[in-house]
Amino acid sequence: MGAWLVECRDHGAVALKDVRVDVPEAVAPGDTVALRCDYDLEGESLYTVKWYKGRQEFFRFVPKELPHTRVFPLPGVNVDVSRSGAKQVVLRDVQMDLAGKYRCEVSADAPSFHTEVVAKHMHVVYLPEGDPRLSVEKQRYSVGDTARANCSSPPSSPAANLSWVVNGKQAKESRLARSKVRTGDSGEREVTTVWLELEVQGSSFQAGKLQLRCEAQLYRLYSRAAEVVLEEERPRLASVLGTRESSLGTGVKGCAACWTAALAPLVLAFWR
Repeated sequence: MGAWLVECRDHGAVALKDVRVDVPEAVAPGDTVALRCDYDLEGESLYTVKWYKGRQEFFRFVPKELPHTRVFPLPGVNVDVSRSGAKQVVLRDVQMDLAGKYRCEVSADAPSFHTEVVAKHMHVVYLPEGDPRLSVEKQRYSVGDTARANCSSPPSSPAANLSWVVNGKQAKESRLARSKVRTGDSGEREVTTVWLELEVQGSSFQAGKLQLRCEAQLYRLYSRAAEVVLEEERPRLASVLGTRESSLGTGVKGCAACWTAALAPLVLAFWR
């Protein structure tokens, strides 16, 4: 994703090189977007620059013509001509249907007419609003328990990517279960939910704490997180002492009963 596609059409000596395109990987609906196309003519003259969405041309720059720019009708494409020219085309109010592959075709002037085409994909996304939602079964766990938690992203299109981080380390995929549910709105937004199941061990706690963090990302436009700190459930000292004292008391009473049963026949024999 985001890789360049370069096509060369050489009609003679090479006078055009280093053609590269700069197209945002992802934008939000309503954004104004600048698509850039840089190149080196090595001192030669520029013949033309053409922009395509898919296979359809929508903008052309020809320095030897007046006006220099020309816009071709394409549904959803709104070119800001005042800001477009030899090395960029600016699109206003970008909507979902403008996602796709954009190509820049650069041609040098005579005598070479060397042509190169560079392409890159642009996504149009509905961003999530707010932070991911994280929930756990309980706040305290003992060694040997199974900690269960789930995390859901706000609706977006496409669905956000969720990951779990346990005590600062990425959780293994084997501990996760994922699902995506569409919200049913016109934008076909999706909610991602990821469940985490973790067997609690002694090493799971750091100073009696276990940190769970859910991270949500969507391209480079959205990055949020939610976290919770779980505590280690330890036996209470008073409870342990009480149990020990109770055990000792029961042992003494049981021992006394044993001695009484053993000495009774001797006592009876003495008095006879």
